[in-house]
Amino acid sequence: MDSTPRTIAPLSAQSFRPRGRGPADKRRGLRRYALVPVAVVSLAVSAAGCNDGASPSAEPPGSSRSARDNAVPDAPVAPGEPAPAGSADPRTSAATSAPATGSSPGRCTTEALTMSLRQGDAGAGQIHYRLTLVNKTSDSCTLTGFPGVSLIRRDGSVIGEPAEREGPAGRVTVIGAGGSAEVTLHTLNRGINGSKCWERPDYLRVYPPGSREALTLRTPQPLICGGLFRTTAVSG
Repeated sequence: MDSTPRTIAPLSAQSFRPRGRGPADKRRGLRRYALVPVAVVSLAVSAAGCNDGASPSAEPPGSSRSARDNAVPDAPVAPGEPAPAGSADPRTSAATSAPATGSSPGRCTTEALTMSLRQGDAGAGQIHYRLTLVNKTSDSCTLTGFPGVSLIRRDGSVIGEPAEREGPAGRVTVIGAGGSAEVTLHTLNRGINGSKCWERPDYLRVYPPGSREALTLRTPQPLICGGLFRTTAVSG
């Protein structure tokens, strides 16, 4: 084997020039690379055109454009023709919203009533008078609660104090035409508790529950003794 060192000549830049790539080849290569961005832009435009139907909607969030565009207004309903299912029939909507006819009886006014008084049974020193209110009209009416009851002298002044309330207020009492309701006036028998009796009245004045006008009955009753004068609520 020859061990003599050999000298390698340095390579010049011209040695690495690609074969067959002259100035004309360089120009063709530049033109080819210049066409690449144009092709990319063309592909992007084509893709945008193909996806136009799936582009984001301009509708505000939460709105449904398809439901709005597909909505069909209700067609008018011809006479004798049934309304479409799920829609309101304009021929019957007015009747449906109209208030029901008829109403409950109103409160008995003073003009609708007359009254009478009779003494009930006495027991254990207690005396009860029965005050009856009669509906003299042809229509039913109602009374609820306590009346206002006072004893009146001939000159119109009040004897003692108006009757106090006794017992529960009760329920609504319906009084039919010609019907009646009752109130109980409660006092004590003479001499109970060593108290005196009030002077006898000339009139009994009664305000029906809820009324500011009074009924007046000419009577010397009730005779109030023992300082006890009470009235119950109206009852049937």
